Amino acid sequence: MTTPFADLETLVSAEVDALMGEPTRVVRKVAGQYFSRSADGGRADIDVIGVVDFNPIMARPKDQGQYDGFQPGLATDKIHVSYTASRFASRDAWPVDGDEILLLDPTRSGAKLRVTRTDPDELGRIVCICVPA
Repeated sequence: MTTPFADLETLVSAEVDALMGEPTRVVRKVAGQYFSRSADGGRADIDVIGVVDFNPIMARPKDQGQYDGFQPGLATDKIHVSYTASRFASRDAWPVDGDEILLLDPTRSGAKLRVTRTDPDELGRIVCICVPA
């Protein structure tokens, strides 16, 4: 039996996907390889609706200190892709570090992202932190 709050999470997540979701494909990659990761035959690719969020940020060098003089920042995007957790069979099926997410919406012209981390948001969704691939 589910709780009223869990039912609310399910309804809200479905509405978020319906209003702002777009088709994506999670392409599974073999862990442990650093260059040109190959497809992971043990995990099937999955097409799933996700919410893609590009947040502009100013990236600063990690070693930037008070007396370093001029160190330029880099304008970039912090990219999140959010999925309804129940669209995946289990936590083991979530995207992992190194997997790729293809944006299938024609307006995105086949953009490709690489997952660096996946976290639950504690509201029935998971959030993949990505970088451009």
